[in-house]
Amino acid sequence: MAPGPLRAVCGFHYQEFSNLRQPLKVKNNPWGTGTVSTWAEFLVPESATPLAYYDDSFFGQWPAVTRNKAGNGTLTYEGTLPSDDLQQRIVRDVLALAGLTGPDQELPPPVRVKHGVSNSGKNVHYYLNYSGDKQVIPYAYAAGTDLLTTHAVDKPAKITLDPWDLAIIEER
Repeated sequence: MAPGPLRAVCGFHYQEFSNLRQPLKVKNNPWGTGTVSTWAEFLVPESATPLAYYDDSFFGQWPAVTRNKAGNGTLTYEGTLPSDDLQQRIVRDVLALAGLTGPDQELPPPVRVKHGVSNSGKNVHYYLNYSGDKQVIPYAYAAGTDLLTTHAVDKPAKITLDPWDLAIIEER
């Protein structure tokens, strides 16, 4: 039975799946509204905890997403294809569970931040706006100076990035 040798780690088994003609909503999940599409695995939890179910009279008897404790960690399994927005929320949840989230994950999608250390040993944060829209973002690091404008930047502050612009903040 699927998932074969991963069955104990996954905490479920299944023998069947179905193609989905149209997207289905999910219910009873910690991520709010969302849809799934393409296929639905008929997951039968053994030790896994169901996190979301299909909102459907037939498919709703099986969980769409499960989580199982395995060793020192957890495994979150999607038995379907989540919509982009739902997938983003699931990934953020998994990252938070693993202790891998921080202020960088709260930035709007078109903004990227990179970090480095200057020749003088100071932390430097590079904010890049990859969009044609102005972005106002929170600054969550130690007080510093915007190297392009020489303005002071304190925590918490808002940084305004014009379209296709950047800010380089060096901590004091």
